[in-house]
Amino acid sequence: MLSKKVVPLSILLLVFLFSKSLMGQNDYHEEYVVTNANDTLYGKIRNRDTGTFDKIYEKIRFKGKKKRRYSPKDIKSYKVGNDLYRSLYLDGRSIFLKVGTEGYINHYIYEFQEQGEQLVQDVDYLQKGSNGALVRADQGLFGLKKKRLARMFSDCPELAEKILNKKIKYAFEVADFYNTWKAQQ
Repeated sequence: MLSKKVVPLSILLLVFLFSKSLMGQNDYHEEYVVTNANDTLYGKIRNRDTGTFDKIYEKIRFKGKKKRRYSPKDIKSYKVGNDLYRSLYLDGRSIFLKVGTEGYINHYIYEFQEQGEQLVQDVDYLQKGSNGALVRADQGLFGLKKKRLARMFSDCPELAEKILNKKIKYAFEVADFYNTWKAQQ
């Protein structure tokens, strides 16, 4: 027979998990979507479940005049909170990438989850200009892809040297340095 304390604790735990899950269901933000026709639609957007079971959506949820789901092929960009996301082509498919920095060098962040995992991981990409190829800037725990980035920034020898000598360790630092340097040219 179960102890009288075990049953109420189990019920309390279930109520807590269920209520956290319900709170996450209302995680819409009042923002906007930019369609492929350059129309800006204002409404409420949700791009992930938060709470007990986090999950990034492949299609964002939009509540405006009509409820819709948008895939990366359907829109150019969207904004949620302080984060701007662009629809870009990577590895043979359109995906949403979070904007870190835009300028002469664009820094984008690919957020993803392994199947069955709650941990959100990210990969940094850099792009020269708006039409340049997306180049993976880091290699996980091992830091920046130093040789590749040094070649990419051969037009800025000071930056290439800082990358090779590990004085710059993060993709956002690379983008900030290059954009500042280029603006002074």
